[in-house]
Amino acid sequence: MKDTITSHKFYAVWEYKREEEDLNEASKNGLQLVKGGCFHSTFRRDDSVRYIYQLDFCPKIPDKNRYIECFEDAGWEYVNSTFNGWHYFRRPYTPELSPEDVKIYTDKDSLYMMENRWCAILRACSILTLISGLFMLCYAAYSYAAGRPQGYIFILEAAVLLLISVTFHLAIKNVKRIRAGEQAGFVPSAQILFPLAMILVIFCLILTSFY
Repeated sequence: MKDTITSHKFYAVWEYKREEEDLNEASKNGLQLVKGGCFHSTFRRDDSVRYIYQLDFCPKIPDKNRYIECFEDAGWEYVNSTFNGWHYFRRPYTPELSPEDVKIYTDKDSLYMMENRWCAILRACSILTLISGLFMLCYAAYSYAAGRPQGYIFILEAAVLLLISVTFHLAIKNVKRIRAGEQAGFVPSAQILFPLAMILVIFCLILTSFY
């Protein structure tokens, strides 16, 4: 049995809580995180310990050493950071831990500030992909009007961009719903959305090569 295991499961920004749950479940089963990542994570098998994992999003940190110390003072061990601003922390699990002890942010204001940081980026990306998708639709209409056969390719590309834009919008809306005490709405999983988008993009590129 391998002591080190690599997982290629990835999560969208709005799925960070699901990633925390999966990391906690993996630790329960003897797989302890060595390095978390956007597209793959590395685990080491160790049944002698169990951890509770939490993620924080903070892309701009003036003093990273001080940032880490603040969490360590609260009992959280720093694991690693990703290039896009996510930071992994953990603490040993014991049945006696209170609900406050298993969360990095014990007050809503701090949690909301963290979520607002990635929501702002997601909102900008949603607007950008929406504009790009609408532009692609206009270009598709122009291609059809000009008698160009590749117009439907631009429609497929527009569909990809609009799908991503809508998903980003739903993710932001879902955060607002949860904060309002409402039931969480549907947001496409990254495990489905991004592979589907990549397949459509590759398909479009293949079709484009014929013209």
